[in-house]
Amino acid sequence: MPANHKKRLIAVIAMAEDGTTYRIERRSRSLTGDEGPDAFFYCCLPDGQPVEWLGKGIYRMPDGKIAKAVGAHSSRN
Repeated sequence: MPANHKKRLIAVIAMAEDGTTYRIERRSRSLTGDEGPDAFFYCCLPDGQPVEWLGKGIYRMPDGKIAKAVGAHSSRN
């Protein structure tokens, strides 16, 4: 990937009611600056398993647990 197309990694830490914590990554399916119909973001665990965003900091994990965001981190890759 060219240097001018660096992506920003957004990671959210979410916690389920049972105390289990998850690191959820927000990833892009397009290059920076691509605003076409195919440009969108998706959420997943670090191993690539999809996570469903339910809105307002609430996520459904692959195992069906519901988790609420408790923190976030953004950095340049």
